[in-house]
Order: sequence, then structure tokens, then C-alpha cells
Amino acid sequence: MNKFILSFLLVLLVSSCETDFNVNADWDEVTILYGLLDQANDLQYVKINKAFLGQEDALLMASNSDSSNFEPNDLEITIYKIKTSSFNSFDTLGLVTLSDTSLVKDPGLFPTDNNIIYKFNNSSDFLNSNFVYSIKVLNKISGNVVSSSTRLIDGFNFETFNPSFDFGFYNSSIGFISKTLTWQKSNFGEIYQLDLIFNYTEGNDTIAVIWSQPLVESLGSNLMNSQFDGESFFNFLNSSIEINDNVIRRFLKLDIRMTVGTQELQTYINVNQPYSSIVQERPSYSNINNGIGLFSSRFTYLVEGIGLTNGTRSYIINDLDLSFQ
Repeated sequence: MNKFILSFLLVLLVSSCETDFNVNADWDEVTILYGLLDQANDLQYVKINKAFLGQEDALLMASNSDSSNFEPNDLEITIYKIKTSSFNSFDTLGLVTLSDTSLVKDPGLFPTDNNIIYKFNNSSDFLNSNFVYSIKVLNKISGNVVSSSTRLIDGFNFETFNPSFDFGFYNSSIGFISKTLTWQKSNFGEIYQLDLIFNYTEGNDTIAVIWSQPLVESLGSNLMNSQFDGESFFNFLNSSIEINDNVIRRFLKLDIRMTVGTQELQTYINVNQPYSSIVQERPSYSNINNGIGLFSSRFTYLVEGIGLTNGTRSYIINDLDLSFQ
């Protein structure tokens, strides 16, 4: 009896080793769409890819642009301007058709060549915060349709901010100084990213380094603020600009940039931020119908040409070993 059981187990083991299992399900078209409309910019971009599945190594497939790109001629991509009272219908007041282009991307797992992205030009002021915008992506070969809609953010400006005044981060009689900027919440704007851009020359080159502040969420408040800490400003310069005694650097100007995002963008960022708890299960978020990704809006507000006080410039020249003159 024992010999019979042993023989039976050996036959079962051999037969199971010879059985091929296909762990991949049947192919299903899955469209991935990411786009943030910004009426402050002329060119608007939307990234559209496809999910892929195959028998090869995933990293190898990811490096092949054909794995993730649709053939551009197979897609018809349209953005409609519709009335706010017709959010889910195509009561069309205007439309644009997107065309494909190729942009340079940073190195990574996915291919840097043939980085296809879709664009349209807002030079005719197609985008306006008084309307709703709906995107429709039609695959002319499969007939698959992907769609989404968004409102636009209703502008932005700072409270009591005069760009003609120089920023001061240091005073010899006081020490380090902080600068606080305040603003009123924009309609449909829920998150705010404030950047300080430090522009300088290095020989014949013009260079900009960007100091990004923590995201600020509205949390129901209309009056909001963000602070540039004086000592942190100089620490930022030290960490962002390499020491080089063979160059001469000169400060040019500061620029202030505020990027405002919608509630959908806020939700997407919060869902995808790193987890600090033991539980690593992550909920998914997408507002794309029949696809995955994010279609929403942002607003970019830029103030250029801000100067620095004499005390601040003197500290950069004399107290930082960065070759500024």
C-alpha cells in the first residue's frame, strides 16, 4: 500500500511539472490618461498611454515604447467647452482637437525615446473658468471611448503684495528675517504650492534654482498664507549651489510662482503620498471614465523681477562660500 501511494504521488508530481499555466488574463484595452488644464499657459498637454501585459520580463517590456504608446493616428482626442449647467452632457460651446508631439523626458524605467504626448494651443482663449471642460478619447480601431470632465480654477492673486519691494532675509542689526505671503482662496482651488526661484549668472550662463515650500491645503479657510524662513533661505542656497572658486556669480532676481490645484488633484496627491504606517494597502483614485488616471486643472501665477535688500545680498556675498560678487 505504501509503495502504491508513493508511486501515485510521483506520477502526480511529474504530471504537474509538465503542466503549463498561463497566469496572464486575456488582453483588455486599458487607457491611462493624465492632464491638467491651466488657462495661464498657452500650450496645454495631455499624456495618454495604454496598460500592457505580456509573457516577457516587465522591466524589459516597460523599456519598449510600443508597449505603452498608442499609435497616434488611431486616437481621436477632443476637449469640449460646455455650459456649467450641463456638466455631464455635450452642450458644446466650442471644441479643440489635440495633436501628438514628442517631448524629452528624464531617464527611468520607461523609454526616453518616442515619448508621445498630446497638445493643443490656448492662444484663442479657449479655456475660461466660467465653463466646464470635458475630454473624450476615441480609439478609432477598437471603438473604445474614455472621458472625463473638470472645472477650471478661477484665477489667483496675493493679498497686499507689492513686487516692487525687495525681499529681505537678513539684516545686520536684526539677524535672519522671514517673509510671509497671504492670499484668498481661489474658487475651485484647494491646494497651493509656493515656489521661490533664485536667478543668477555664472560666467555667461543664467541659472535658476527653485525653493519649493510645503503644500498648503485650504481646509475650509478663505485666508491662507505661506512663509519663507530667512535662515532656511540661505541654507537652501548652500545646498542647491555647488562651491566653485573658479567662477564668478552674480544675483539677478527672484521670481515667485504659485501653483493652485483642484480638489481632484488634492485627492490624487494625498492618496499617492508615501505611507508612514505599518498598513501599506493603498486605496486607488481615478476620475477617468472607462480608464485610469487624472483629468483636472491647475492655475499658475508668476511674479517676476523681485530684488533683494542690501543686507541680504551682502550676506550672500560675504557669509556664503558660493563665489557671489
